[in-house]
Amino acid sequence: MNRITFGVCCALTAGLCDWPEAVSAAEAQRDLVSETRSIFSAKCAGCHGPNLPKPKGRFGYVLDLARVAANREMVVPSFPDESELWELVHRGEMPPEESPTGPLSEREKETIHDWIAAGSPAESIESTAADPTKTSPASSPPAVEKRILHWLGPFHLVVLHFPIALLISSAVAELWSALRGNHALMPWIRFCVLCGTVSAVITATLGWIHAGNGHGAGAEQILGLHRWIGTTAAAWAVGTSVLSERDERRGIRTPWFRAWLWIGALLVAVEGHLGGMLVHGGDFLSGG
Repeated sequence: MNRITFGVCCALTAGLCDWPEAVSAAEAQRDLVSETRSIFSAKCAGCHGPNLPKPKGRFGYVLDLARVAANREMVVPSFPDESELWELVHRGEMPPEESPTGPLSEREKETIHDWIAAGSPAESIESTAADPTKTSPASSPPAVEKRILHWLGPFHLVVLHFPIALLISSAVAELWSALRGNHALMPWIRFCVLCGTVSAVITATLGWIHAGNGHGAGAEQILGLHRWIGTTAAAWAVGTSVLSERDERRGIRTPWFRAWLWIGALLVAVEGHLGGMLVHGGDFLSGG
């Protein structure tokens, strides 16, 4: 009898020792995707749902977790403290207290935090298990590289003003000279064209990085035009600099350089307008 009692006690002790690990494993198997989507559906879709004609903040895809996770201005997968979404949720700004659906509970906030910390998955556990090829951790950049790219991308918004100002002002000055029949070289235009070219190349490079971080998600058509016209404008600026240096060697301003500069300035102007549409919406000039 004592042996039986001793055996039962040993079994119970082993079970109690394994219990925390079992609880942790069960917690790890939470379907954060379904929980997070349910929270967004109940609390956020009223203002940011896909069926709204004008969703608030032009953010109308809250139920598409893949697009939410791809928007690096909102979510930095695996890094909740660097994610604007978590900051808004943590401070109680999304949804606000006056929202018809009410604020998030602490449990709901924790779920969103855990979803971001888990890498912001877009597929449920069952879907991932059924098709393991949907997730490929080996193909994603290392965390350090992600953080560097996330840090670099926003500098696109800083340097983009330089090619716009430098190249367009050079084009206006050359137009004024052409109207007066002046073919003399102006050193400051050469300087502006060279600086504008360097900044255009940097701007285009950072633009691709910024788009890769999720900037422009939800406006794919405009983003595509913005990317390729920007790349074309940067390449065109390089050609403008080459023609500028050729004119310097010849000692006279040629129509080829001026025509090239004017077309480049037009590309930069169109590119700037597309960038404004991405940030402020298509009706930003009308104040809508």
